[in-house]
Amino acid sequence: MHKNRTRFFTGVIAAVMVIATVGCSSEAESGRTQENTSDTAEAGIEICVQDISTTASYYDTTVDGTTVEIFAVLASDGTVRLAMNTCQVCNGSPYAYFEQDGDDFVCQNCGNRFSSDKIGLTGGGCNPVPITEDDYAEESGIITVPDSFLEENAHRFSRWKQF
Repeated sequence: MHKNRTRFFTGVIAAVMVIATVGCSSEAESGRTQENTSDTAEAGIEICVQDISTTASYYDTTVDGTTVEIFAVLASDGTVRLAMNTCQVCNGSPYAYFEQDGDDFVCQNCGNRFSSDKIGLTGGGCNPVPITEDDYAEESGIITVPDSFLEENAHRFSRWKQF
């Protein structure tokens, strides 16, 4: 009886591992940062929609020697929200980046708290630089933020995290 139970659980674990790797999770991992390694000029940063959760995933790339980082998070209404990980007002400071604290994102320079439900929607103040649906493309469960958009905004990261 014990051998059969062990085989059963081994089979279940193997099946779960296979299911977990199906889709695009091998292309875009959740986590603190993921460097863009694409060779195509307009590829930019690619994010797998199924990997996005209420815990932010951060993605970075290098644009002309400047590190540019964005993050993706699932809002309470189930929509995907994207933003550049720098504060619109504080972006001249090396501390102008956001860390998640529960449902909020906190600017490490000024301490402003910003709800995940407003990520990607609100601009023009002390909040993460929004990335709207007009700024990226989504196809087959992959969101692509193009290099052209990242290049336009790279200046916001000129002193970012340079302590």
